[in-house]
Amino acid sequence: MSGPREADPESESLLLKRDGSSYTEEVVVGGAEGGGGGASGDLTEMDYVDADVSVLSQFHEDAMAQAGFGLFQYFLFLVLGLGLAADSIEVFVIAYVLPSAERELCLDDARKGWLAAISFLGMMIGGLVWGNLGDKLGRRRTLVSALTTNAIFAVATAFMPTYGLLLLTRLGSGIGVGGSLPIVFTYYGEFLVKRHRGRHLSWLLTFWGIGGLFTALMAWLMITQPEAEGLGTRLSSWRVFLVVCSAPALLTVFGLFFLPESPRYLLECGQDVEAMYVYQKVFRINHKQSDEYPLSEMELPARRSSTPGPGPVGCLSDALEAFETFWSSFMQILWTPYTGVTTILIVVWTTTAFGFYGMSIWFPEYVRHLEMEKDHGREIVTANRTLAHRRFGGLLEDRRFERVRFVDVTFEDALISRCVFEECSFKDSFFRRIRSSKTFFIRSTFKGVDFESTDLYAFRFIDCAFANSSFRKTVEDGCGLDLDLTTDLSDVFTENLIAQAAIIPGNIVSSFILDRFGRVKTMVTSLFLTSASAFFIWFLDTRATVIAFEALFNFISISGWNAVDVITTESYPTSLRSTGYGFLSAVSRLAAILGNLTFAHYISVSKALPVLTTATVLLVGGLAALKLKETKDTLM
Repeated sequence: MSGPREADPESESLLLKRDGSSYTEEVVVGGAEGGGGGASGDLTEMDYVDADVSVLSQFHEDAMAQAGFGLFQYFLFLVLGLGLAADSIEVFVIAYVLPSAERELCLDDARKGWLAAISFLGMMIGGLVWGNLGDKLGRRRTLVSALTTNAIFAVATAFMPTYGLLLLTRLGSGIGVGGSLPIVFTYYGEFLVKRHRGRHLSWLLTFWGIGGLFTALMAWLMITQPEAEGLGTRLSSWRVFLVVCSAPALLTVFGLFFLPESPRYLLECGQDVEAMYVYQKVFRINHKQSDEYPLSEMELPARRSSTPGPGPVGCLSDALEAFETFWSSFMQILWTPYTGVTTILIVVWTTTAFGFYGMSIWFPEYVRHLEMEKDHGREIVTANRTLAHRRFGGLLEDRRFERVRFVDVTFEDALISRCVFEECSFKDSFFRRIRSSKTFFIRSTFKGVDFESTDLYAFRFIDCAFANSSFRKTVEDGCGLDLDLTTDLSDVFTENLIAQAAIIPGNIVSSFILDRFGRVKTMVTSLFLTSASAFFIWFLDTRATVIAFEALFNFISISGWNAVDVITTESYPTSLRSTGYGFLSAVSRLAAILGNLTFAHYISVSKALPVLTTATVLLVGGLAALKLKETKDTLM
């Protein structure tokens, strides 16, 4: 889609009428080759109209320029920014919940994987559904419905007692928030003039990073560490955390009740008077003085047949027609003249999401892998000794006992973590009020040993023999999973805080270059730099270097994300804008799931695989982006 010849919409009106005429459909033809972009008195309004741009887009650009930029857009920015934060919260929140919820809900690795993936699946469905409805029912109405759905299911998640119900509510929450990304950008972009649209949309994306920071900070403040303080006593905080994380979606829904529908959408629906009322409202809010809005209903484009506006939901008899209309919208973004741009954007969205989300799972897992190697290296081995009349309490971790005789030894009020007792003997000893994690007794003997109030279940004793020993008041767990109880969540939260914080300065940088250098150049440069940076993964051998590189990776890649978000918003007409964006965001969610699954298998293998995979997919995305047409001069 090509834009009109350069004219400053904020300083010069496109409404150069001659003989009292106003916008009509006929002015769209011709005029593209004649004259420059000057302000000659002989120029008619036809001189300002590009044959590739509808007259409604020309009128809307001028109407928004006359309405100005001010308090209205700032309030809209805040409300929609909170909606965008809800999207990032949905992506990150489950990672903070799992360490605390896994014991309460008995979550093994497979169940935790599904719990993480189900949100992306929901967001994929939501992107398709809400994106399409955004072009049928309106931006504001659809966004209210989507985020209300997200908030209801997000709050409900906190009260689900079983894994199945938790999975169901996470799916519903994901479906709801799936409408945030496509509609937020479409809605906000239609209240901006082209001159600074890239900058303001880039600033809006700052809220995605803020959402990640908010999630990490709330988790750090609210979720307790699974320490040795009694089984099942401090797990409710993760439920409160989920309720708190639903706040941005609720605030967005509340704020939307004070905002009007997009005037560009109303024009497309033929609701010209309603659109003019919105322009006048924006003008009044932005101009506190008693100036009158310079445009009136007389300047509105001539009426034409158009897509029906928001109306009552059809009855059952209209279901087939509604489905055909729904399906037709998706087909239109794949048909001429949008086949080429949609195909390229599919490649760009897929490769960017696959690489970004794949690395986002690889970074923390690789840090964990390094820490495990470090713990294994510091394991203390005690062999061929006799320990008598001793007491072990507190934290006993990373110990290995081989052929050790324990005589009159008491293990009391202790957490025994990552310990192995191999071919040991215990005589006249006691285990009292014990919690255990990753601990095993192998080919050991127990004579006259008393176990009281412990969680030392049968699976911890491998080929062991017991004589005159007793188990009393064994703690009822009901789960049977061997969970790590010594994980320090503060380290995980700190890592995520640093990674998310790096996104914000990246957004600031991209806000200054998107309008100056264009969307395509920004996107290609970001993808190429991120691809090249992947080779530094070879040098990551400590926790500090991994966290630092993750921050750098996010800082560089966010400009590419900003550019692809903006160019997607500008690549489709009003009647298909949120449908196209929703479809592509759904594709990216699927790519994110595949990226997570793929990179999760790269943790314990050579670093060559994440290096080559990341570099290749992002390079392909950058090369595909070179084929995109620049859209910074596109009218909405």
